[in-house]
Amino acid sequence: MIVGPCLVVTGGDEPRVIENGAVRVVGAHIAQMGEAGTLASSYPDETVWPARGRVLLPGLVNTHAHLARHLARGLDLATRGDWDRYDRALTPDAVHASVMAALAEGVRHGVTTVCDFHRSGGCLDLSLVEVAGAALEVGVRLATCYGATDDDPEDERRASLEESLGLAADLKRRREGRLRGTVGVRAHSLSTIERLLEESLAAAEGLAVHVDLDLDVTVAERWNGTLPRGHTPSLWAHAERAPRRLAGLAAERGDSLATTGAASLTVMREAAWGSDAGANAPPLPPGPHGASVTGAAPYHKLFVAGARWASTHFGEGLGAIEPGAPADLILVDYRPATELSRRTLDAHLAAGLLRSPVSGVMVGGEILLDNGTFVTLDENRVAAQARECARRVWSRM
Repeated sequence: MIVGPCLVVTGGDEPRVIENGAVRVVGAHIAQMGEAGTLASSYPDETVWPARGRVLLPGLVNTHAHLARHLARGLDLATRGDWDRYDRALTPDAVHASVMAALAEGVRHGVTTVCDFHRSGGCLDLSLVEVAGAALEVGVRLATCYGATDDDPEDERRASLEESLGLAADLKRRREGRLRGTVGVRAHSLSTIERLLEESLAAAEGLAVHVDLDLDVTVAERWNGTLPRGHTPSLWAHAERAPRRLAGLAAERGDSLATTGAASLTVMREAAWGSDAGANAPPLPPGPHGASVTGAAPYHKLFVAGARWASTHFGEGLGAIEPGAPADLILVDYRPATELSRRTLDAHLAAGLLRSPVSGVMVGGEILLDNGTFVTLDENRVAAQARECARRVWSRM
């Protein structure tokens, strides 16, 4: 299949912009890229996915999401206790409906890979099966875990770990290439971080650990702990809440840092973007009227840092449009009125590119969204099921 003609932004550490370009996809991967007319004439029998001059980008990676919390939209939950009540009110069908709706929203905004941190206290056992099943139906890449917290009873922490390990083993056995299992821990206190990480790493069997820092501290807070070395790189969510020393040690260890919200795009340059329990869409970089920002932080966070971590765990070179990379692609209906190049890319991301509708999405060579219409699911049915489940969850709260 040939995708084009379009303006190709190649992604990666040093993105290039190819005008009137095209990408040839063979199976699940990118085979070639180049000038649209040349590719079309070289492969006249190839199917063409018309891009109609849109912008082609690598699919986005959301490094920290709570997909099962999608049904809380409108409840205005603010405290830890509020969210605990919501999590306990979830049932397996509500988990499935929430994850489906959240992932569909993400696809509409160009998100093709999600790192999910799940909790559903009322249905811990086998809850991750619902999360993974929803991702299979939508067609995206997903890494998920059941998160244990430092204030859980010991038997619940053990059950959370077993739930994560059980899913990871099942996915490996089934060779589900787009799905991965991780181990999740949530720290509410600086004093518990080392113990949680040691417990999870000791039992993780080579899996990555997804750490959710639910801390009420500042980056200037003193922390004198240590982090183990030589393990699978972990993912630290809410790194904007981490003391500088903790964030520094995690980065030295080879872990990845994730931050959430629009303001996070201007801090911690090497961190990746995560949606948390908010909209499954990349935030607009801050600036006067959202028009511009300085430095390469927005591009790096949205297209490099998250893809780098995800590539390690999916075994694929995500985040770049190049031969051999997986065909995770998004077509954005954006017509730049000024030069779009590496030099101006951040300004376009802030001023228009991230605001424009995503008209096409492909994951692993499979088209999920075509000309603004879902191919893999009935969006109206997904929304209706989510609303019905939300009503039941809200009444149980």
